[in-house]
Amino acid sequence: MARPRPAAGPARPASRRARPCRAPSPCAPLRRVPSRRAPSRRTPADGAPLRRARSHRARSEAGAVTAETAVLLPALVLLLAVLLAAAAAGVDLIRYEEAARASARAAARGESTAVVRTTALRLAGDGAAVAVARDARTTTVTVSGPAPGVLGQWGGWRLSAEASAATETAPPAGSPGG
Repeated sequence: MARPRPAAGPARPASRRARPCRAPSPCAPLRRVPSRRAPSRRTPADGAPLRRARSHRARSEAGAVTAETAVLLPALVLLLAVLLAAAAAGVDLIRYEEAARASARAAARGESTAVVRTTALRLAGDGAAVAVARDARTTTVTVSGPAPGVLGQWGGWRLSAEASAATETAPPAGSPGG
């Protein structure tokens, strides 16, 4: 059997026509919003609220997040320190390479060894060691130094860069271009 439909509500007055509303306004009907309250707890006959008993698993894992954080945090800090030290070592290695190139060019032009060392130390820093090797055709400059930070102090890492340039010779007197 079909249920009878409820009777329609009171009729609207003729002066007030139903019109579509685009925004909440006095003409828009209010909708009921479902409640976001927590469901009520059932109570036994004595009126005390029921409580869920903690499972054995929940009790055994209490504080696990704190313990994991205590173990993981120092490892993350150490990882960050090593990454920062590696980045600093990369920057120093680029400085050493530039110092070696500039010093090799200066040595190839015929500058004295003192000028070559000064050029290398100016670009690489005072802690760098400079070695110059010359032969008839090439000049090789090696710039080396300890890695910065933790890697250089505890690891004993040394950074080294080498550059070579063809030795320039002055053309003989009286030749064209000289």
